[in-house]
Amino acid sequence: MRLFRILIIFISLIAGGGLALAQSEGDKAKIKILHAKVAYPGRDTLPTKLVGDVKLQHNDMIMTCDSLYQYDHINFIKAFGNVHMVQNDTLNMWGDYATYDGNSQMAKVRNNVKLDDNSITLTTNFLDYDAANKIGYYFNTGKIFDDVNTLESDYGYYYMPIKQMFFKDSVVVNSPEYVMNSDTMKYHTETKVINILGPTTIVGENRTLYSEDGWYNSLSAHAELYKNNRISFNTYSGKADTIVADSATNMIIMRNNLSLLDSVNNVLVEGNYGEMQKETNYAFVTKRALLTMIGNPDSLFLHADTLTLKKEIRDSVETNIVDAFYKVRMFNRDLQAVCDSMSFTTKDSLIYLYKDPVVWASGNQLTAEIIDLKLKDGMANQFHMQNNSLIVNPMDPKLIKLLDSTMFNQIKGRTVTGYLRNNELYQVFVDGSGETIYYPDDQGYPFALTKVLSSQIRIELENRQIQTITFLQKPEGTMNPLFMVTEDMKYLGGFKWRESERPESKADLFTESSQNTEQQTEEEVSDTKETE
Repeated sequence: MRLFRILIIFISLIAGGGLALAQSEGDKAKIKILHAKVAYPGRDTLPTKLVGDVKLQHNDMIMTCDSLYQYDHINFIKAFGNVHMVQNDTLNMWGDYATYDGNSQMAKVRNNVKLDDNSITLTTNFLDYDAANKIGYYFNTGKIFDDVNTLESDYGYYYMPIKQMFFKDSVVVNSPEYVMNSDTMKYHTETKVINILGPTTIVGENRTLYSEDGWYNSLSAHAELYKNNRISFNTYSGKADTIVADSATNMIIMRNNLSLLDSVNNVLVEGNYGEMQKETNYAFVTKRALLTMIGNPDSLFLHADTLTLKKEIRDSVETNIVDAFYKVRMFNRDLQAVCDSMSFTTKDSLIYLYKDPVVWASGNQLTAEIIDLKLKDGMANQFHMQNNSLIVNPMDPKLIKLLDSTMFNQIKGRTVTGYLRNNELYQVFVDGSGETIYYPDDQGYPFALTKVLSSQIRIELENRQIQTITFLQKPEGTMNPLFMVTEDMKYLGGFKWRESERPESKADLFTESSQNTEQQTEEEVSDTKETE
């Protein structure tokens, strides 16, 4: 009976003034019990038990629960059932069970935990909260929601004063534009900016990105990636030191050491700056731009100031088109070329060379207003030359040195078609305004210069030397012994020997050709012939 009377007085004190169980103020604020239906006082180090609509306060923290144990001598409580903590009327935490240390202001909330601070909502089963510094920490998985993103991870910290969250292990972010899977990342709850701090995969519509350092603004759908970056979309996969992806404009920018591989068509594009437009399937690359047409056994390399890639529908078939602009230089072990601009279509494997093109193939120099090359397995097997077409084939250098003279077999016409086998030219067909200059030989030694005109000509070659010439339409010609041949008789109109411009290696693609005195002399001869 005496104990019952004590309990009634104890509860009355709690309900009336909220002073019960409060101890004298020391260096640390004491936990204050504001309300409980029933209290069972403890003795010495034994806890006081409070039951029914329990409410307490510590500094700016208010807590309610179904029941609790208060360890007054160490300023510590254990709360059970419908635990609800409120700090500064802005942060709310709920859980099934919690402990709170009034000295360290550390709360540990367990099972069905929920935290809400008007910026985000966090759910987990294990949350530790530092009320003094306003830092939350969860483990054994947690999930965060806000009005833009959903984030999940095994471990996470929430730094409320600076509105930042830190996530570690098995991080998953669902945003309007992307799904992100990461090892480590940081999230700013006000700006909605996600900082990538470890291996991260970003999956969007028709594109996937990978990076280990960067950031993503989930409000503007803008991402910038800085380390070990990779990207894949449609048939392309690529990488660059920096990748900028903006979903609002559907633009991707790649900077420094970039590469784009079209795995379907075996085309690789490299450079130091590039842009890609998702909606139009258009891309361009510049700054040491290099195109590689991957072949077997040899690849074809092409450098230009700018490379562009686009997709078009031709004859109901989608084809990729690569265009190259300004100072185009091309190298393969058996094929080299220079021109001002180039276009390559993957559908028919055709390379079109424009504006003063020169091609070197099988020991021959090809010039025309337009030249197109048909590729197979990265090697040319056919070419077509249009307007002012001229093929120049130098004689054996050993013979030239022996005879102390420069000799070139030459084939000219309106259009010229050539056929190659294993990168060796074996047949040429001239259609329209055909002219030839060649040197017939006797047992391998040339003895005369022959010039023949015919509207149609067929030439057969072997080991890079002319074997037979067939004139299909009314040939007219002359033959002069070598001792009667003058310098101006050696060249057809438009002749220029441009060997000094020929790229000699992949690295040589990035060096501009130099014009030597010999070439200038030959150009003067050519100019003279054209004047005639």
